[in-house]
Amino acid sequence: MRALPAALFAVAVAAACTSGPPELASEAPTVAAMADELGRDVVEHMARGYRAGRSGEILLAPKPWNVLGQWTGGLRGALDPRTTHATPWAYHQRVPLLLYGPGYIRQGARAERTVDVADVAPTLAEILGMPFRAPAGEVLGEAVVPAARRPGPPRVILVVVYDGGGWNVLDRWPSAWPAQRDLSNRGTVYTNATVGSSPSLTAPVHATIGTGAYPRAHGLVENTARLPSGEISEVYLHEADPELLEGETVADAWDRRHGNRPWVGLVGFESWHLGMMGAGAKARGGDRDVAVLWEREEFRYRTNPEVYRMPGYLPGTDLLQRHLRSLDRLDGVADGRWLGNRLDGDSTFQLPGTPAYVRYIEDTIAEILRREPIGDDELTDLVFVEFKSSDYAGHIWNMASREVREVLAAQDAALERLIGLVEARAGRGRYVVALTADHGQSPIPVTRGGVRIDRFELERDIDDFFGADIVEAVHPSDIYLRMDVLREEGVRVADVARFIGDYRYEDGIPDGTDTDGIPERTLRSRVFAGALPGSYVAALSPGEIEALGPSRYAQGDLTTPPRLGRLLGPRLRR
Repeated sequence: MRALPAALFAVAVAAACTSGPPELASEAPTVAAMADELGRDVVEHMARGYRAGRSGEILLAPKPWNVLGQWTGGLRGALDPRTTHATPWAYHQRVPLLLYGPGYIRQGARAERTVDVADVAPTLAEILGMPFRAPAGEVLGEAVVPAARRPGPPRVILVVVYDGGGWNVLDRWPSAWPAQRDLSNRGTVYTNATVGSSPSLTAPVHATIGTGAYPRAHGLVENTARLPSGEISEVYLHEADPELLEGETVADAWDRRHGNRPWVGLVGFESWHLGMMGAGAKARGGDRDVAVLWEREEFRYRTNPEVYRMPGYLPGTDLLQRHLRSLDRLDGVADGRWLGNRLDGDSTFQLPGTPAYVRYIEDTIAEILRREPIGDDELTDLVFVEFKSSDYAGHIWNMASREVREVLAAQDAALERLIGLVEARAGRGRYVVALTADHGQSPIPVTRGGVRIDRFELERDIDDFFGADIVEAVHPSDIYLRMDVLREEGVRVADVARFIGDYRYEDGIPDGTDTDGIPERTLRSRVFAGALPGSYVAALSPGEIEALGPSRYAQGDLTTPPRLGRLLGPRLRR
């Protein structure tokens, strides 16, 4: 067991002379004080994302620009490019939300009011002319043309999500997305949209897009969750089984309403993305909608055939290999590398973060649009597309890397092509496009004054301080506790939260990390802005959350409209 840091050791020794749990440092912040510092916007998003029994018992908010993740054993110094994105801060929460479709969507409109991705589902239902009860979302009224002025129902609705394509990524690379910018200026764009809840992670946000509900209602609170068995696992997601998705998606409602005659399908990466489409054969009155996912280790497409359908004509990985070879030759040398990164089969984790993979997904969707009965009649078909590469590149190389820029450009080119193919199938003026993202990305922490927090060191330090194995798992957004052990030890969840709130950078530096050159002030600084018991957050009334007031952190403001005019350019003249 690693030795306790000096400050924690002194407290633990003093506590050993008394009975009961150790005494916290006098300066450890109270839970209420941490909530007050986080402010109303952040705490509200945390409350929307918490579900007792599935979420961790403590919800985490590292200070802005700090990242909590798995760094032990692989830390490559201060400029290690790897990052995470599970925070409630604006740079992870703010995302583009745009709609386009002449005859259905107003042209050249921008709205700055506060909205979020829960509004997508009821807006699609409005365009479909279908009653749909969204627990949280509302129709984006500024965007939708009144029903009496529409040219009948659209034949196709295309929903596109850039995984990790939040505004901060687009702002970093403004020249990489001309097609998206053009679409924004010719349709309606909401510049003050967020993902609606915290954590800003793939599974919960995609389910919010599909259901119009927040995670506390639709049940997918994280990319992992505590299962009914008590196990904390990702298995239910990797098996492409939507058993924990609660509430109906707009696609499932539309399909059921019309006896499963509409074509409904998704091309994505992980089964974390299925929540924006639906539960397939497990939905009430549902059928096996198309779901094409990727098996990274086995290097092939996959699905769950009991719940979804995967076409048999999809392009093989020989096409992906051709795209990889083309990417390799861009620098004039066929050396199996792209921007210095390996492109061979041993680097299957990196490959989805490349433009070659974007091209492969683009070709796959194009083949589906050609072969499936999409847009063939007046009954609207629903096509869902998730581009994963922007997320992978951000995790591996960070959002300021050239890799991210190249992936964004490839996704933008794919977007333009796919819209052209949809128009060819549905007819000009007979389709609608909705585009958004599920979160932003992070820069290298040190470039913004941030630090890395190692989740395994944090787990060990909590257990060491309280003298028992009370932590079951530490995730970038929350901590799962062994509640039976806490009760035996007489430790309250609030005690653990306060300990985390007082946790210093020097307390959690992994053994062997070079600390030369790190300022003393940084070493002694607290690394979390807040650690709140989920039960505390869930018990707050809307009035109590509102009374918290603004966050003390600038990145905790999720309601003031950002200035994005320079990114979008002039609006279309009506």
